[in-house]
Amino acid sequence: MKLTEGTEIDDFLFLTNNGNCESFRSQLKRNFTAVIFLRHLGCGMSQLDMLKYRDAYKFLKEQDIEILMVIQGTEAAVAERTAKLSIPFTVIADPEQELYGHFNIPSSESMRQLVYGVSEDKLLEFDYYGIECQRFEGNELQLQATIVVDRKGQVVLSHYSENISDVPSPSELYQMLQAVPVGS
Repeated sequence: MKLTEGTEIDDFLFLTNNGNCESFRSQLKRNFTAVIFLRHLGCGMSQLDMLKYRDAYKFLKEQDIEILMVIQGTEAAVAERTAKLSIPFTVIADPEQELYGHFNIPSSESMRQLVYGVSEDKLLEFDYYGIECQRFEGNELQLQATIVVDRKGQVVLSHYSENISDVPSPSELYQMLQAVPVGS
């Protein structure tokens, strides 16, 4: 089911970095919870997005916005990488792409389409963060999505990416949410 504004997100279970099984609905403690579906741990753009959200996490929490990320990769690989990068929010490992499939997050039709229109500004940030693209993992053509829900699980913002760099930055996400009434 593709998530659009006004729909209610299904509850799902996931494993946390410490091996506990959690319900998605139990995470909805802030006015907004952004679920950001990235590609895989070896993808430079996914690494960049993860690091930018890490750096903005304190500010976002102060604005009552929680961040969850979903990424292809095993639980062990995700736990190792998020610990190494000091990621303070929950990153859900989805090695079989069950959540990507359930929420109808498409793959690109080709590598050319995946990189068409890539943000040069984001590419320039690779140096700042010391990012290097690494091995492919899972579905290399996977696109991303950013879904924001309120405390009741209702989707208030839905953004399905068109290319590999099409993920709202933390400041863009914050600006988009300024137009959404709390308790909508």
